[in-house]
Amino acid sequence: MKKYCLIIALSSGCCLQVHSQYKGLKADSLKIDSLKKLLPPLKGTNRVDCMKLICDYYYDAAPGRKASANDSIYFYGNKILNESKALGYKKGIAIGLLCSLPDSLKEKNTRDAIRIGEEIGNDEVLGWGYSILSGITPDFRQSAPYYQKSIDHFHKAGNALREAAMSNWLSQAYMGSGEFEKAFDYERNAVNILKALPSSEFAYAHSQTALWSLWNMSELYSAAGDYEGALNYMRMTNQADMANDTKTTWGHFTLDISGIFVQIGQYDSARVYWDRCRNDPSWNSTSSWQPGRALAYNYLGNIYLATKQYDKAIEIFTNNNTYFDSLIKYSTGNFKHAGKYGRMVASLWLGQAYNEKKNYEKALQYAKEGFNLAQGDDRRPEMMQGYQLLSSVYHHLNNNDSAYEYLTRYNTIKDSIQNKQFLLRIYNSKKDAEYENKQAQLSILDKDNKLKGEQLKQKAKQTNFLFILLSALMLTGIFVFRAIYLKRKNERLKLENALTVQRLESEKKHADLKRQASDLQMQALRAQMNPHFIFNSLSSINWFIMENDKDVASDYLTRFSKLMRMVLNAQKPTIPLEDELKMLQLYLDMERLRLGYSFEYSITFTNAVDAGTVSIPPMLLQPFCENAIWHGFMNKEDQGQININIKADDHFLECTITDNGIGRKEASAFKKKSAKKDSSMGLFITRERLALFSQENNADADLKIEDLADENGAGTGTRVILNITYKELIEEPA
Repeated sequence: MKKYCLIIALSSGCCLQVHSQYKGLKADSLKIDSLKKLLPPLKGTNRVDCMKLICDYYYDAAPGRKASANDSIYFYGNKILNESKALGYKKGIAIGLLCSLPDSLKEKNTRDAIRIGEEIGNDEVLGWGYSILSGITPDFRQSAPYYQKSIDHFHKAGNALREAAMSNWLSQAYMGSGEFEKAFDYERNAVNILKALPSSEFAYAHSQTALWSLWNMSELYSAAGDYEGALNYMRMTNQADMANDTKTTWGHFTLDISGIFVQIGQYDSARVYWDRCRNDPSWNSTSSWQPGRALAYNYLGNIYLATKQYDKAIEIFTNNNTYFDSLIKYSTGNFKHAGKYGRMVASLWLGQAYNEKKNYEKALQYAKEGFNLAQGDDRRPEMMQGYQLLSSVYHHLNNNDSAYEYLTRYNTIKDSIQNKQFLLRIYNSKKDAEYENKQAQLSILDKDNKLKGEQLKQKAKQTNFLFILLSALMLTGIFVFRAIYLKRKNERLKLENALTVQRLESEKKHADLKRQASDLQMQALRAQMNPHFIFNSLSSINWFIMENDKDVASDYLTRFSKLMRMVLNAQKPTIPLEDELKMLQLYLDMERLRLGYSFEYSITFTNAVDAGTVSIPPMLLQPFCENAIWHGFMNKEDQGQININIKADDHFLECTITDNGIGRKEASAFKKKSAKKDSSMGLFITRERLALFSQENNADADLKIEDLADENGAGTGTRVILNITYKELIEEPA
């Protein structure tokens, strides 16, 4: 339907869109009144050229392209022809032939204009000549070469808008014959041209051509079976049309949306959109729309046919056939073509309706009429519909030979068209991907060019600014400025140096404070360790005194004083391993004495360790021995044993303290029964000291405590494994 509705909607007038100049004035920058004011004093070819610009404006820039615009084109076209003949101005003569009346001489005048265009080598004239010739040649097989020649000449002439418009027409013609791949090629060409074409004084013609491109893309997607894509394009078409200030349609795009919904079986939506078209205010705006309204009613009849309301469908198609017959008999040109198309569609659908009502005689009559019209115009999609309908009707009439013959023809043309539709799906996807890729590349190049342009502008601005600044400096005195500049620079450098020194001093103070905080924390932990040990030792001396064992108490007190001297002298962060072991031996001897030699101990070295050069934090091993004595041996009946093993391996110093006490689990049970609930402060403090030592010295310090058990699971002692990074301990004690 689209082709014939658009033919009716557009004026049949024709003019050459000439983008020539007259005294520096272009058609896309002049208003019609300004052009008319320029015309009276002009003479010769200048006058003819100005009239061409007026025709140009009327054809492409006049909103709505009303009949008055066509009358103006014909008026100036005849004047161009007559004045150009008097001047012997061949290009003007060709333009006049294309724009003048009467219509009865249109083909002759057009061919004469083409001959002149070929003689003078004017592609614009040839483009318009072949464009008009294709429109007055009803048979597509004869008009297709004219379309192509028109596109080629418009392309050479640089008239992109006309090239896009003619590509639209040729695409529509190929769709009518079922050659969808070719139709897609020409439509894609039109879309690409329109996207690259800037808006101008001829924005109306540009927008109408763009609407047509979207419209054609919708039909192509519909032909490929992609109805969702078809709906998207048709909605874009409708939105673009509604956005125009002056519309040349009364809802054709809405009508085609209705047709797509019929194809996908959504009949309620189809009726809603048809009603929108019918209720458009411009439906009854002019009698020239009567053929278009009749074609629109074919859509309503198809909705009735699809929803099995056969009587309503038959009524519409019958009335339309009567009207279309009158167009065929009494009209000429575009209206006659519209009548043939409408009669073909209505007859085929009317035959379908009668076939559904089982009135096979009438169904056969209208099926033949519709098929003959489709075959005469080589419209293969409608021919396929006719073959299918004729096969069905002949089958119901028991004429199976004819039914089989038409079914065979139907399958042949169906395979041809549907195979092309399948290829079109792939073709669309491939073309779209290539197009989007090219668009992305062009976008990147465009952004890069814009960025470079901005950079050049910025550099130019900077150059101008520097030139002005230097000029001003020369006027005010370069030496004064230099002195001030150097003074400020020295002050700034002094300030920066002062700030740098201040920052370095601040960082140094921060580091010193951080180090002092770590030392104070370590000293605090040692301060907690020493009273803890002294309290335990004094408790033992008190016990000896209470037992009235003065000699043992004296011996114990002597050992204690010696141990205290060593402890008090060990106030550095680390002490030699040799001194640590001496203090540990004194402590263990004192505890053995206090407990009546109820346990033994041993200190061994697995490999060569120089205890005089390796340093560790003081009082590091004592808490683990203390735990073994106070918790492991206190409730043990047999002889206790503490084994202390020290070895160096792979840059680690490993100290292992193993006892054969009752184990932590049983010791905890005794502790719960005891009225005295002492907590192991020594072990807690030792863990804190190890963590702080690791943080300060960037060294690993790992502590593991393992419970030993026999085969029955009874506790047999405890093993403590202490690992300290050996490399960090090689230095001399601080």
